[in-house]
Amino acid sequence: MRDQRLESLDKKIASHVLNLHMNKINTESSADVGVDLLKKYLTYAKMKVFPRLSDEAGSMLQSMYVTDRAASKEQAIGKKTNGIPITVRQLEAIIRLSEAIARMHLQPVVKREHCIEAHRLFKISTLNAAASGMTNNSKDTPEELKMLVTRIEDAIKRRVAIGTRIAYPKLIQEMTGRFDNERAITFAIMAMVKRQEF
Repeated sequence: MRDQRLESLDKKIASHVLNLHMNKINTESSADVGVDLLKKYLTYAKMKVFPRLSDEAGSMLQSMYVTDRAASKEQAIGKKTNGIPITVRQLEAIIRLSEAIARMHLQPVVKREHCIEAHRLFKISTLNAAASGMTNNSKDTPEELKMLVTRIEDAIKRRVAIGTRIAYPKLIQEMTGRFDNERAITFAIMAMVKRQEF
């Protein structure tokens, strides 16, 4: 299938998709779980559930990490992709995701299925982004954006001091307010992530 870029067709498609979302049934009245109950559930999970890794989950995560590292090394040798290097940071991210999924299920122990789902989410969000070219380095950055990307990277370094954290949506919002070019901001952030600068 070809993606035809016709403004009139794009408008019709966008209008149809927007109408689907704007005219859907009121979810509050038809939902199985009300907002108040959902808030109580989330509060309970955050305050009372602190999952720990089982031996099986630990072994599985270790195996996934080793496999991902080997695959990343093979890709680097074969120069198949500009993939994200797999480091302990990525392992820690998958562990936190596994624990969060167990917490959502109110489970005191991280199970095999939690690890599988966490790894799947990691691959979709991180590895697929790398494969699709979102983790650009300077040679991949379009020529017209290079200067702006460098300025954005400098602004991010000044904004996010070493050892501190900032929520991704907040960072995007702040940088968009300053530079008004989401594409350049994405290039800058993904290049910094690839270089492990935050």
